[in-house]
Amino acid sequence: MKRTLMTPLALGSLVYMAIISTTAFAGTVENTNHRTTALENDYGAMAPAQVSKQTWQTISAWSTDSLSLLDFMAENDGEAVLNHYIEKLTATYQAEEILSQIKEIDVNALDLWSTVLADHSPEDSYYLARYLIQYKPALFKQWLTMQKMVSLAEFVEINNPRLFEAWFETYAAPKKKGLSVLSYNKEMDPTTYNEIKELLNKDAKGGPKSACACQMVVPNTGSGTVVTNYPSTPSSPAPETSSDNKGMSKHGLNFTSTAYGAFHSGDGERWSKHKAYGYDNTISHNSTEFSVKMLCADKAGFDCNQSNSCSGNLEVRGTYASRFHVKGTARQIWSKATNAHSADGAKFAVDLPGSAPEIVLFNKAGGAAMSFNTGWDINSVLGTIKAALGITAAIVNDNAGSLLDAQLASDLITNIAGIITRSGNEASVNSTMRARFDSSDVSPFLLQPNEVYHFTLDSEAHVKARGYGGYSDSHFEFGSSGAVMYAANHFTCGPNVTAPMPTGLWFYASQSGPDNTASLRSDVEGWLSIQLNQGVNAIQQQGVVY
Repeated sequence: MKRTLMTPLALGSLVYMAIISTTAFAGTVENTNHRTTALENDYGAMAPAQVSKQTWQTISAWSTDSLSLLDFMAENDGEAVLNHYIEKLTATYQAEEILSQIKEIDVNALDLWSTVLADHSPEDSYYLARYLIQYKPALFKQWLTMQKMVSLAEFVEINNPRLFEAWFETYAAPKKKGLSVLSYNKEMDPTTYNEIKELLNKDAKGGPKSACACQMVVPNTGSGTVVTNYPSTPSSPAPETSSDNKGMSKHGLNFTSTAYGAFHSGDGERWSKHKAYGYDNTISHNSTEFSVKMLCADKAGFDCNQSNSCSGNLEVRGTYASRFHVKGTARQIWSKATNAHSADGAKFAVDLPGSAPEIVLFNKAGGAAMSFNTGWDINSVLGTIKAALGITAAIVNDNAGSLLDAQLASDLITNIAGIITRSGNEASVNSTMRARFDSSDVSPFLLQPNEVYHFTLDSEAHVKARGYGGYSDSHFEFGSSGAVMYAANHFTCGPNVTAPMPTGLWFYASQSGPDNTASLRSDVEGWLSIQLNQGVNAIQQQGVVY
């Protein structure tokens, strides 16, 4: 499959970030505190809507290209057309002019520049435009609108109609073809049709609804929650046991694990007498994800994303914290060795609209280890987590926990995996790992109409222990906690468009992690209250702000 877009020189140093540094909801809250008089009196404010999984998929398919025009051009010899388009855009600009215009919109517009186009300076207008098209499509679209320039689609349609038609007929979203969300899918079931119809006919709060109306939409999962979690509810303790009780007892194992979305815990004990016995287990991949969409359409279900449409700010926060404890004992005269290793890691990422690749917001791992007379390498424990979450570097530091926490205060992205180790025939180790992303520390995501923004929090853990000779005992455990949330606010809409009501979503959980549910709830309520300028009651572990 041909896919160039960037020239070989431009992509010679392309190394997409591997960054080392989303969960189950128990129910949805519709709190009366959220229905404040001020919000209800906002003219034309549209309350957020929860829709079934089938309706969400139908709306998303209606508004999303099955293959972007940029990707289609990369696969169908469209490089020359793209080059010509960029040359037209940048021909009249002096050095640094585009950069200054872009920074007026987003001061962090070049956060991936050094890894994507290391061979070119930010003032290189041609390559800056290429970078924006591929890695910052929403920002590029906003810049085009401000400068009153044609879009890539408009340019290709005029200058290479055959190429445009081939893409448009097969891959363009139905909304771009002028089809209604109610009628484009001939196989739509009546339940989905009626739900979409009700959504389009919903009355605005505080005033009459314009011909074009925008509202925030979130999908319900099969269990009725607004965040997808694997597992979907807190799992019951899942024990593993092993023993040898023939005559003199030789070995034994007890290990219990639980999980709720991306947050999980494990607690194990291994012992052996006069024989080697080991335990090595990767805790299954756990995940939390949520999606964001601003639906803008008229009552008939036709796209109204024209010059008078809406845009807004999408603020996002994700946190993940793990605690680790290991202990080993091999004190008797015949005891030869014992060790215990425990590690956990998490990755928080976003898939933005358009052809931009997934952006990793944090990717981090940590752990604890003790050993006595053993050659085991702690990296054997981290290996699985590195592979699963894309972690590519590790450090060993006697005070790794405090080092990691300090870096989080100033760094958007932390490229560290920390492990604390101890040696001795009786040793105990405790450590903590924390990771955080908060868009309010940098800049919000640009929320565009009829686009899907998808966030995922993934985690994986690994425990390992072994001992032999005489009597040896190993204890190994981990637990994690954290939260994901977003706030959609500061909408800018045309005069003939009904604006959405500011809204937010949250989920938090603790599976024996370093943060309890009370502190997590406080974090959610404090952050959302600031972002939305209203009180938020997050007594439930998941919910939507109305």
